[in-house]
Amino acid sequence: MKPFVFAYQAVLEARVAEEEASKQAIAAIVKRRSTLEQGLVEHRGFLESNRNQARSGLVGRVDIDTLRAHAGQSVQVMRRIRGLLAEMAEVHDDLGRARDEWKACRRRRKGVECLRDRARKSWERECRRAERRAQDDLVATRASRELQA
Repeated sequence: MKPFVFAYQAVLEARVAEEEASKQAIAAIVKRRSTLEQGLVEHRGFLESNRNQARSGLVGRVDIDTLRAHAGQSVQVMRRIRGLLAEMAEVHDDLGRARDEWKACRRRRKGVECLRDRARKSWERECRRAERRAQDDLVATRASRELQA
């Protein structure tokens, strides 16, 4: 009997490729999120060190220009942090949408795989039927030869 051929194999391959593309999109978003988180950690560290430097400058004679410079740097870093947080919120939304898209792709792929599995089971049943018919034909042929002999 002929080997099993799934009529919608090209569709299944397209669904698998679509799912892989959505996984790669998720990976890119996660990478972007990691980069943003790293930036936030670095900025937070800078704020801590800047705050400690400003506090150490408050001992003894106070240099107002140095304090003003530390305050200005802190304000700039806080602006950057706000920008990173806004970008983080966007990335979070993008990640949710990408995960929903991946789930939809996975559902579509599984639907086609289910069709393939049904077709394979049907093909296997048909193979068994054909084999039984062939065996029955052989038995009938042998029985008719024995009767003729």
